[in-house]
Order: sequence, then C-alpha cells, then structure tokens
Amino acid sequence: RGLPWDEGVQITPLPDADKPAYLTELVQDAITKGAKIMNSRGAQTQQSLFHPALVAYLTPDMRLFHEEQFGPLVAVAKFSSIDHVIQIAKNSWSGQQVAIFTESDAPGASTLIDAFSTIVGRANINLQCSRGPDVLPFSGRRSSAMGTMSVTSAVRAFSVEVVVATHPKDTSLSSELLSSSKLLTSLSSVASLKN
Repeated sequence: RGLPWDEGVQITPLPDADKPAYLTELVQDAITKGAKIMNSRGAQTQQSLFHPALVAYLTPDMRLFHEEQFGPLVAVAKFSSIDHVIQIAKNSWSGQQVAIFTESDAPGASTLIDAFSTIVGRANINLQCSRGPDVLPFSGRRSSAMGTMSVTSAVRAFSVEVVVATHPKDTSLSSELLSSSKLLTSLSSVASLKN
C-alpha cells in the first residue's frame, strides 16, 4: 500500500474520496443477494484505500452486475451458454471492453470477437480489461464511452489550433519563433505560403 510513485507499491488509494463508500454499497448489495467475496481483505477500506475484491456468484438483480464501477472489483457471474453471455452484453448500456480467455480455441475466440465487435470497443484475448490509453487507444461503444481516443488524439481534441504564417523570406524569424515559443510546433509537411 502507498502512493503510486513509491517503489514496490501495488495498491494505491482511490483518487475520489467518495469512491470507497460507493464500491462498498455495490459489494454489500451483492452480498445481501447471495454473492461472496472470494479473497481475504477484499473490499476492506481504510480512508480512500479500497482493497481489491473478487466478488463471485453475481446475478442480474445485483447492482454490481450492471453498474460500471471503475474500481478494484472483479465481478464474476455464471452463464448457461455463450449465447447467454452475448445476449447479456447486448442488453447492457455499457460497452468498453471484454476479456476472452482461451488456451487454443482460435475459432471459438473469433466467434466471440465477431459477436462483441459491435458491442464493445476493445476485445482482450488472454488479457484482463485494463486502462491503457497511453499504450493502446481508448475505445468504447454505447453509453459508457463512444469512439476511439489515444493520448495523442486527446491532446489534439482538447487543444486550440492556431496557424501562424510567416513570409517565406523570414526563415530566421520562423526558426526563432519556434525555438522561443512554448506552444508552437513546426508542421514540416506544410509548405510555406507563397504570394
């Protein structure tokens, strides 16, 4: 436990002080309806620290089954068939990621990828769902997220573009502007304006 920049830290506090109470509500709702916490210390809190929890035996009447909680909770439900899983996903309002685990069934995984391609924005094969816009673009569908965004596209989306044009003969002035400005970036693919 500790802060993210401390060496060896594996569990960090949540950035929102109200988040542990919300996560606890979800877990308590699930437990009162038959779910079980499968790991020791799971869902224990200490101020804004929420110990990761594996919550099993979820059913559709539990809030944790439906609510996108963005916390250190892994919710596990049992389904009767692959078609049941796909139907539950189709009926959901969220659609960020799915994790598909298989040892060697590429055709089966391909069937699931095809089915989930219009439901979620990212399919993980033998990987857990994770945050990763600094490595892979963020992608989502439905009400939980729309579109695809990476760090680069986020910077572009939230930036205000300004074109600064200089006379073609002012090459030294252009170079000085670029080197002294904190915000200007040269667009090497843009040719100088001509009269």
